[in-house]
Amino acid sequence: MKEKLNKIDSEIENGLKFKASDRLKNLIQENPNETQLWNKLAELYYECGFLDSAGKYWILTEPKDERITKCVEIYEKSVNYSGYQILQEITFRGDKKRLSEFAQKKIAELESDSKKKTDYIPEFKPKTNKQKRKKENSNMTFKDKLTVYPVIGLFIFLAICSIIGVITLLKWVF
Repeated sequence: MKEKLNKIDSEIENGLKFKASDRLKNLIQENPNETQLWNKLAELYYECGFLDSAGKYWILTEPKDERITKCVEIYEKSVNYSGYQILQEITFRGDKKRLSEFAQKKIAELESDSKKKTDYIPEFKPKTNKQKRKKENSNMTFKDKLTVYPVIGLFIFLAICSIIGVITLLKWVF
């Protein structure tokens, strides 16, 4: 991750801020509990003048100065103070227990507001990268394979029979 952060810093220095923001968003998805990444992205947006976007990524950060408070307020106002909308946009996929006490309270407030206003709390499962998915699939037991593969084979067989049937029907009609 340190290499990626160095690359991001280099891109910011060279004026490639959009590319750096994309890389930071990807890193946040991979490492959602790393609040330093959230803060770095918020700083980038703040420097570029996107105060609402900075507020979005500072929302789980305890406001230590006026600019953080101002940006979070602008962001919350932009989504009509909707806990549901904020939860949808930040899509926190990490372990809430590993967050700071302030962030845990903030997420709990947002979830409470969402439940009260929409009777729904969005939940996000951590994304798995290709290597993890491959590992999970390789852990498939023989019994699992015996149930999955025949079903897939049945669908392929039905598709082939349907195609042959349509071709035979067309030959017979014409």
